[in-house]
Amino acid sequence: MAQLKIAIFCSGGFSTSLIGSKMQKVYDAADRDVKVDAYDFGMVDEVGDDVDVILLAPQIGWAFDQTKAGHPNTKVILLTMQQFGSMDGQVLVDLLDEKGIG
Repeated sequence: MAQLKIAIFCSGGFSTSLIGSKMQKVYDAADRDVKVDAYDFGMVDEVGDDVDVILLAPQIGWAFDQTKAGHPNTKVILLTMQQFGSMDGQVLVDLLDEKGIG
């Protein structure tokens, strides 16, 4: 199976890089072939079609519909404030596992 690619977006890319690295550690510890990268939302059109999953931080929830429409072949998930605010990579890995992703 090909490597699963996940991109996390927020308004600045700073908080997402922290939670993205925590998610990556969870996947690496489980020896799963997953690559997690964090980006500023301005990059969504550049990388959105090259990943399997787009995670949107709650502060850019306004962009959910346009992101979904712009990347119809990519799974787009809007994180809740609780999920994102936990800053716990395991919480997000579990969320994706529950959705059958990964």
